[in-house]
Amino acid sequence: MTMSRKSLPHFLVAGLALWICGCAHQPVTFRLLPPAPGPGALPTLIPPQAKDVTLARATVPIGRIPRKILCEASPHGLAVERKGPTGARIVVTRDTIAETTAAELFSWTLALEKAGCLAPNMAFQTAENIVDALPLTLAKRAQLLQGRGDLKPVNSLRVVSPVLKPGESGPLADVQSVSQGANPGSLDVSVKTNPAVIGYEIDWYDFFPQDGGPGYRISPRDAEIHVNGNVAHAAAPTTDRFYFGPAARWYELYMMTKVSENDFDFVVFSARTSDELNNSVAAFQKDAAAFLKTADPATYTVLPHGSGINAYIRVKVNGVWLDLPKGNTVRQAVSQAGNAPSPLLPRLKIRKLHDGKLYPVEFDRATDQVLSLPLEGGEEIDW
Repeated sequence: MTMSRKSLPHFLVAGLALWICGCAHQPVTFRLLPPAPGPGALPTLIPPQAKDVTLARATVPIGRIPRKILCEASPHGLAVERKGPTGARIVVTRDTIAETTAAELFSWTLALEKAGCLAPNMAFQTAENIVDALPLTLAKRAQLLQGRGDLKPVNSLRVVSPVLKPGESGPLADVQSVSQGANPGSLDVSVKTNPAVIGYEIDWYDFFPQDGGPGYRISPRDAEIHVNGNVAHAAAPTTDRFYFGPAARWYELYMMTKVSENDFDFVVFSARTSDELNNSVAAFQKDAAAFLKTADPATYTVLPHGSGINAYIRVKVNGVWLDLPKGNTVRQAVSQAGNAPSPLLPRLKIRKLHDGKLYPVEFDRATDQVLSLPLEGGEEIDW
């Protein structure tokens, strides 16, 4: 019996051609699936190299490990499997990743690095590769990625600090009075701003890969100075607050609450390795005063009281980099670029990072589901 090409559905013809030539490959795109029918269902993102949404087990290669090194499993069962001369790999299953928390994931990969199970400075990237190993709902994916606290090239820092009259110093504001508020348990606080404050400065800093080896460097981008209703643009901040020296390769922003929810200092840490960074932040969390007395001043910066700082993610939209608050979506990126999102769906193209490379995102253009896709930093969006 013979069968003509015309009698076969087009997708079977394509699949048969791939099978005959032996050139079938795993998908090399992200695929966004809408929620399945039924209550509580959520959109799912399928990563590159995953065949489809049914994939329940995957492995993440991590290289060879000396036999004498013990690599313990994570609390919920993520495990290192040795594979002889081909090296070791982390086994990720649907059940283990579902039970794993963000803090657990990144703490575990940092512990693997400390034990020698991972190459130096590979803990953060390995954790992200684990997140990308299996299809996950957007909610679970976002929850896991919150465990990564370090700053990298998909981030930027925005620092806002007061501008004082030349030669002036002192507190930025004085508390004039404190009294019982109208509601039980509330206080009315009267604050008088120091007349020496004449404006504010907004500084931007970016992160770039180091010229040699892993890690990053932080570099000032530009500044915007607001004084007496006038705005001046400068090529660099008035003060470079983050010069850590040539040894710095890893960074983390930490907010330290001092007295109340409205009283905190911001600290940016630097370190030579990701393990040292983790140790510094842990020591600071345990006893901030002791850390600040004994740590090398070149490894951290405490922002002056009264200054503010936020970490943003960077996304390229139509060839232009935008700084967006963490948690923003494709819809907000398109809107910030000055466009109405929905009419762009037929032309919209999105590429996401996976293991340092950009991959296209496939999505259903008949719905606007993709506009709710959370941005993780480094995406490229075009239309």
